[in-house]
Amino acid sequence: MSQKNFWLGALVGSLVGSAAALLLAPKKGSELRKDIADGARQVSDKSREVAGKVGEQTSEVINKVKGKAQDVVSSIQALRDKKAKSGAEEELVVEISSEENQTETSDSAQAVK
Repeated sequence: MSQKNFWLGALVGSLVGSAAALLLAPKKGSELRKDIADGARQVSDKSREVAGKVGEQTSEVINKVKGKAQDVVSSIQALRDKKAKSGAEEELVVEISSEENQTETSDSAQAVK
């Protein structure tokens, strides 16, 4: 926010300074109007230039943020996949152990008969 305030202050200061210089200079009306038009054109050009730079910087920041966000999402997804795989392996081990116990119990019961 401070950078935005700086540029706004610089723009307003340029306008006020230019207007004061033109109005206080001893010139004919036609020369003064021409100078004011030239000054307004320069301010307009400078404003476009600054807006373009700000737009480029904003685009760069947005792209960086998108890239970092994608990295975070990918990391979270990898952790979820790893946890799901780990959980599935644990469930499989429990199922196999349970089936082995049932088979042993069944075999023991048949041996007793």
